[in-house]
Amino acid sequence: MSDKQNIDSIKEQSNEIKQSFLSSAIVDISTYIQLADTKVSIIMGSLVALTAGIISCYELIERLVNKLKPCTWTGTIFIVLALFYMLSVLMVFIFGILTIRGHESIINYKSKWFLVNSTKEYFFDTYLQDIKAMTDEDIIENMAAELYKLNDINRQKSKTMKWVMFFFAIAIVTLFIVGFLLMNINI
Repeated sequence: MSDKQNIDSIKEQSNEIKQSFLSSAIVDISTYIQLADTKVSIIMGSLVALTAGIISCYELIERLVNKLKPCTWTGTIFIVLALFYMLSVLMVFIFGILTIRGHESIINYKSKWFLVNSTKEYFFDTYLQDIKAMTDEDIIENMAAELYKLNDINRQKSKTMKWVMFFFAIAIVTLFIVGFLLMNINI
């Protein structure tokens, strides 16, 4: 085997390794993005279930709340915590929707991975010709651009997901404190 063949073989193996790495990374980051959406959906669903449970016990809660005097420490703490719970539930849903909604990462690169033009402007035959004309380096470049975009989207979702988890924790802690206050009221 000549030196040129060895160099070509090494370059081809290097490209295969790069493509394999990028492909694995794209799958991993896509999974992280899906898991973020799933976590947030579960948190939002559990808050709906908790709120439905609270509403189903409306009569008992109403009797207990009627026993509270608003000008006492217990009454004031109850009112503040109830407002805190409602605010935290609202914030969970605001940040939850911000997490689940579609995100995009704008970079100055025209990838073949996703169509940026409508199919009326960019026909399938043209797309197919563009794909067939791609070199290994073009494919690696496209994969790297998409991995970059997915990492940016994951970063965006992670930021809002952290706020969802923070406000969910506040809601749960507040609910337990309110429950403890209501349990200590004499009926």
